[in-house]
Amino acid sequence: MRWFRLEGVSFAILSDVERDYVLKEWEALISAVKSGVILARRRVEGFSYGSHDFLVGFTDFYLGVGDRSRTSVPYFSAVEVEPPQRPGVRGLAGVRTLYLSDGSYARVLIAYRYPSALPESFLYSLFGDVWEIALVFKSLPRPRALSLVESAVKRKSVITGSVEVAHEVEALRELGERVLRGSDLIEFYLLVVIKAPGLRALNEAEERVKTMLKGFGVEAEAPPIQRELYEFRLCGFLACVERAYADAASLKPLFFLVDEEMHDVGGVFLGFSGSGSPVMLDLWSKPNLNFVILGVTGSGKSMSAKLYLKRLRERVREVTYVGVDPESEYTKVAKHVGAAPVEISEGQELGLDPIRLLQLNYLDISQVSDVLSEVYAVPRKLQGVLRKELFVKGDVVSGVEEFVATLRDPVLRKLLEGAVAPPDVNVFRGVPPKLSGSVVFGLRSLRSKRLKILISTLISTYAYNTLLVKSRGRSVFFVDEAWLFMETPSIVGLFENLARRGRKHGVVFMYVTQRAEDLVRSPQGRAILEQSATVLLMRQEPEGRDACKKIYKLSEAEADYLTRAPVGSGILKAGRKRITIQVAPTPEELEVFSTSTR
Repeated sequence: MRWFRLEGVSFAILSDVERDYVLKEWEALISAVKSGVILARRRVEGFSYGSHDFLVGFTDFYLGVGDRSRTSVPYFSAVEVEPPQRPGVRGLAGVRTLYLSDGSYARVLIAYRYPSALPESFLYSLFGDVWEIALVFKSLPRPRALSLVESAVKRKSVITGSVEVAHEVEALRELGERVLRGSDLIEFYLLVVIKAPGLRALNEAEERVKTMLKGFGVEAEAPPIQRELYEFRLCGFLACVERAYADAASLKPLFFLVDEEMHDVGGVFLGFSGSGSPVMLDLWSKPNLNFVILGVTGSGKSMSAKLYLKRLRERVREVTYVGVDPESEYTKVAKHVGAAPVEISEGQELGLDPIRLLQLNYLDISQVSDVLSEVYAVPRKLQGVLRKELFVKGDVVSGVEEFVATLRDPVLRKLLEGAVAPPDVNVFRGVPPKLSGSVVFGLRSLRSKRLKILISTLISTYAYNTLLVKSRGRSVFFVDEAWLFMETPSIVGLFENLARRGRKHGVVFMYVTQRAEDLVRSPQGRAILEQSATVLLMRQEPEGRDACKKIYKLSEAEADYLTRAPVGSGILKAGRKRITIQVAPTPEELEVFSTSTR
């Protein structure tokens, strides 16, 4: 066989629309491959963080195809790999038990009876007790398929007086119609492999698995052809096992590529998934580098951000951080994330002149115009005049003060008077701070919200271009309490622009805020939410719940969960996966990073 590794999906937490899409992909995979084996395998490994040790279950998914000419599979992010290594069979320990080369015992159950209806992805419930689940399938030629269906209808039709049989006959006729319309008839075998170090544990696991399957209406047994089943060699032994038939659409309930875990290679340990598995997150492995954390006050969003930054630094010592912290939460603990704290006070000369930033290509003309228009309430009819003045004089004036003094329009000059008077003029005067290494800017001492917004915007642009774009390693730019900027769409747009540019330089943009409903009110804020490959949704108020539900297509149950999520809990969306998570600080981290007064 030729083997491919498949990517699992966090199926349980998907919306109905997303589930339908995944099941259609499963159906398309079976129809396209025609013949092969889809295999899920569980493995247990040790995991440690600090002084804490865990046993972790991982699930790997494979597709084996007999067609050696097939070089690609366009489903579930398939990648060709070497054949999965399995212990060989040393011998039999009875007619229904295998003794394997790794010293363990194994038993293969084959399902032989199915109910008329099954819940989607029901096989995932077996993952805690089984070693492997395999779907062995092959598509039958159309004439043979139609003949089999017709024969089954005739056999069943002679049985009268049974409502159940009548339903089966009707289902068979519908299957025949689908085959006539072009659907493939699939002959399939569902195998469940149990593995244990001893016979007693093997028997106990078999009873648990059979009981669970029976709860779904599925019967399974271990026939006396264990070696052949284990090696997926069913041909020639069909008399010993009952054949099962369905079209690809009817096999949707057997979907088992369910991965409720996130184990990015080299990722940062963030907490535990709903299945109790450690969550390892690598933002650089995602489609883009934007990371949004949404949650009301007290939900644990800032704790989550601090843990990520600290643990990333533990894994990657050379990572560079730039943070804008309106409430100075991070400056108090900056040393724990390897950053220098810089507290900004009112009246302090910062040298953040937007004209000079324009001349340094840190900002473009439209961005300088937007910032000045937003901060000094320049009406729309004068914004064109302002852009024209910037275009003409931006390269020749020394800074904002000279620019304002030379403005010809008296109304525009009057509006910008605030830029040449304290406290704003102090923001523009002086020499920009020398930056090296990671730095977090704290703005808590600034009483004016307008001044916080102005300084945050300019310091972000300056620091971003000074440190992060020039950094050759991994770097992170983060903004906490970002709801402060929601009333200023041009500022949000500037952040969105920084995030977009950062992808080219490997800069993670981390956006931490408590008000999702404010973000969706502006096109720029909505773009940040929609275009972030990684999102951590924590507890929400009803307005935020509805905004998250709409943006991320959550089900009602998921959206309701967000309104009652415990502290530190939420839904983590990263790439194709979406899992529940409990962020897990150590006692030491909790003591250092907690902002609770309790």
